[in-house]
Amino acid sequence: MQALILALCSIGQLFLATSCFTGIEGTKKISLSRDDRKTLRPSAEEEFFRPVAGEPLSEWTPGREFIAADNKALLIFNQEGLPLDPDAVALRGKTLVFEGTDRRIMPDGSYDMTLIFRCGDDRYVYDTGKNLEAAPVEVTSDKIPMLIDLKMIESARTLLRGKKLWTKSPLWYDDAGSRINGLKFIPVTIVDVEPGTIAFPLKVKFTTSDARSAWAMMNFGYSGKESRSFANLFYLSDLRERYPQIEDDVWHLICRGKVRAGMTKEECKLSLGNPSEVDSGHDYTQTLDLWHYPDGAVLWFEDGFLTRFRQ
Repeated sequence: MQALILALCSIGQLFLATSCFTGIEGTKKISLSRDDRKTLRPSAEEEFFRPVAGEPLSEWTPGREFIAADNKALLIFNQEGLPLDPDAVALRGKTLVFEGTDRRIMPDGSYDMTLIFRCGDDRYVYDTGKNLEAAPVEVTSDKIPMLIDLKMIESARTLLRGKKLWTKSPLWYDDAGSRINGLKFIPVTIVDVEPGTIAFPLKVKFTTSDARSAWAMMNFGYSGKESRSFANLFYLSDLRERYPQIEDDVWHLICRGKVRAGMTKEECKLSLGNPSEVDSGHDYTQTLDLWHYPDGAVLWFEDGFLTRFRQ
């Protein structure tokens, strides 16, 4: 009991330093358990977005269109005969049309495949870095740097527009591209899908039930392990129905990414996600856990219930 008292008295220092427990028997740093890091078969969301995928070069036909995501897209092309200043050419937002392939002789006498694009009267040559046998299979339409495949945009638009989904991330953007505070686990309706940026080639516009409008920046990858994939941003069904035991006022906090004393570990995970580090210990009467998050948030649990936190 004395060890527990010492630990609780030093809680202020722990939250400032986010250090491990002191004076508690059995103190150890552990990784999340298998229950915490669920590695299951692909989710319904992953399977849903799987059809929106890049196509290998062998399936391209002349006339396929790509949008330049940035002026720096100029730098991926063979610079012979091109201006050196990307901002002078200003490719961002322009459509480049695939015309076909060519080949480029290498120092060892072999050939690499090149792709030919047109934008107005200008011709752009992209060296795939792949030989004539590998390029048709290994070059895909979603992997050309700083170019966004419009066929993939249209595929995503067809799949998503008009569909009711539930948000998984509170990271939303307004029409000006500025970050705004959003909500998790609320229903939205997808309005449109447009070309995005170098980092996030998809811009998904949606509206909430109270007519609020926002954008989600998204990647093409369907896997939940990929940054800002569809599976990381949206649910196909209402998550609230899976947790009928959670009180409404607690769910209200969860949707806003907040916590309060008395919440369970499960409720805190819903609100903040999995912690990046867990310190666990115990005395003779109860278990103690300290959860650390990358943004500096720290949660203190006693017997599985949140008692203190820094957020």
